[in-house]
Amino acid sequence: MEDYAAFINSFELVDSTSIIEFIISMLFSTVLALILAKFYTLTHAGNSYSKTYVHSVVLIAITITLIMIIIGSNIARAFALVGAMSIVRFRNPVKDTRDLTFIFAAIAIGMACGTKFYLYGLIFLVFFCSILLFFSFSDFGAMKSKTFLLKISLNKDKRHDANKFFKENTAKYSIISIDNNESSLDLETIVVEFTLENKILYSNFIDKFTNLISPKSINLLIGEGSVGA
Repeated sequence: MEDYAAFINSFELVDSTSIIEFIISMLFSTVLALILAKFYTLTHAGNSYSKTYVHSVVLIAITITLIMIIIGSNIARAFALVGAMSIVRFRNPVKDTRDLTFIFAAIAIGMACGTKFYLYGLIFLVFFCSILLFFSFSDFGAMKSKTFLLKISLNKDKRHDANKFFKENTAKYSIISIDNNESSLDLETIVVEFTLENKILYSNFIDKFTNLISPKSINLLIGEGSVGA
């Protein structure tokens, strides 16, 4: 019976945390998470930016800090937390895999601060942000060419000129479909897929095409974003 009681007592919290230590942990977690969130805003690219997501990165870090302090070395509390979290369902989709990485980074910072590994959390943040800046300024991972899918409305007598333009100004191209415009017999809608060299800007390409061919409309279906002209 005594052995059983000793076994149960072994699951009790080993290291108690004072209020001062708790406040220090929360402050470290908040500062590191704010730096992480700031780097997210500085290096963000695309149209999926959300201010509430940036706030969430900070709030996740300090929440994890408190959870780690509460759990401490108590295995029973750890299992209780797993049980509690298993009933929570997160249905908000993360559009960008990079955003998910920042969530994991916030969790790592919260865990480091909650277990009083402040220096480890700081070193991790420095490494994380340094690699992030390297990716941003070096354009690491970018492809040498960019593929686009355009929907173009133009006069039928301009099709030959359009084909000639794509042949001379793209790495490769192919016409996906050609449809007659129901509102006008003189117009047709062409869907074309083409590849540009990485050094050629899409905006410059479209400006040149518009000046030479004078299409009625241009819509980008797949590429860097949705563009209307």
